[in-house]
Amino acid sequence: MLLIILLFVGMYQAAIETFTSGSENSSGVTSTQGISPDVLQWQPLIEKEMKAQDVDMGYLNLVLALIMQESGGRPPDIMQSSESIGLPVNSLQPPDSIHYGIAHFKASLEKAGVKNPQDMDGIKLMLQSYNFGTGFIDYAKKHGGKYTKELAISFSQMQAVKLGWPSYGDTEYVEHVLRYLVLDDGSTTVSAGDYVSEKAKKAVGIALKQQGKPYIWGAVGPNEFDCSGLVIYSYQQAGVSISGRPTTKTMYAGNGNFKPVSRENLKAGDLVIIAFGSQVDHIGIYIGQGKMVHAATDQAPLNKQIYTAQIFGDNYWEAHIRGYRRVQ
Repeated sequence: MLLIILLFVGMYQAAIETFTSGSENSSGVTSTQGISPDVLQWQPLIEKEMKAQDVDMGYLNLVLALIMQESGGRPPDIMQSSESIGLPVNSLQPPDSIHYGIAHFKASLEKAGVKNPQDMDGIKLMLQSYNFGTGFIDYAKKHGGKYTKELAISFSQMQAVKLGWPSYGDTEYVEHVLRYLVLDDGSTTVSAGDYVSEKAKKAVGIALKQQGKPYIWGAVGPNEFDCSGLVIYSYQQAGVSISGRPTTKTMYAGNGNFKPVSRENLKAGDLVIIAFGSQVDHIGIYIGQGKMVHAATDQAPLNKQIYTAQIFGDNYWEAHIRGYRRVQ
């Protein structure tokens, strides 16, 4: 059973989708988090195509999360399907992108042997093959039969050498898609103990729901944000009283609500201070697993919107981090 609760915000449709799992002890996906209105606008066409190709509607949330990762719902090729049929990137318009994307999605499900929407082992294998190509499934079956991060890395390295490319695919594709999904026990990929507090957990969830919204200098939501505005809005909505209109610089100074914290003690909900130039000028909210959600300036990759970024282990971000702060 699929339950869709529709909320209308301005001209956009926002939704939270849930469906019941087939077993009380299953660990399948039941809802999404952080899916943008740009993705949700394609939901009717996605559902129509899934029905036409006889794809279980229980996978709808997974398709929405995949599109959020692939394009954020922005045309032309919202499912990045062009390459799956031998065309150059972004050759397809949304209707054809959805048609061929669902076909590739279905073929990947079948080849990976995914049993149902609660088969998370199979879904992880399928997701990585959506990014790498179904050849990854053959590779995985020769090396234990299940998806692992180590297999993704070794396959990527092998393909890069074979093709003479500097890199091949996204070895973190599974994590990148699953961050937009919630399991049937209410958990995400970040455990409760890794948050600063319950309010911090709420603030992270609120910030993730803003993904895809535009960056506007000085904006504090709810439809547009700058980097410090996203922090203020998320924490205020989570029930934390923040006085005045602190900026990235005042947050970095450790005044009022904001206290220094070391990287060793960093938890989800803490703030990551960034300096693109000689002074600090950017801030994000740490969400665990080496990632932050932030309203990106024109100096950041995928600029002028809210999105999540892998910061630890990434040379670009590591070079610009200047410290961390905890909201009191």
